Amino acid sequence: MQDEVINRMAITIVDGSQSRSLIQALNRSGLPVTIVDAVGGFLHDALVTLLVGMPEAQLPLFFSLVRQNCPSRTRYVPMGVEFAMAPGYPMMIEARVGGATAFILPVERFVQL
Repeated sequence: MQDEVINRMAITIVDGSQSRSLIQALNRSGLPVTIVDAVGGFLHDALVTLLVGMPEAQLPLFFSLVRQNCPSRTRYVPMGVEFAMAPGYPMMIEARVGGATAFILPVERFVQL
C-alpha cells in the first residue's frame, strides 16, 4: 500500500471486546490503524475509536473486515431500578451491542513525518 495515495480516512467506533480481532485483521491486510479509547453509548461499555487511512479502492476490503470481525448481537440488561416491577426482579430490556459505526472522510493531503 506504500505506493498508493491515502485519500480516505475511516473513523470507526467498535465495541472494545471486538476491537482486537478487527485491528489484527486490518493490519494483516496492510491497513495500519491508530487507536483512540473511548467510553460511551447506551450501556457505557468500553468503545474503541479506530482511525484508518487508506486509498479509496481499499474501502470494500475495509467494510468486509469490519463486518466479519464486528457482528452485532442482542444483550439483555436490567432496566433502571426506578422502573422495577417487583422487588428483586428488575425488568430486563433487549439492547443491540457490537457492530461498528464508520465515518468515511475524504483526505485532502496525507503527510507522514
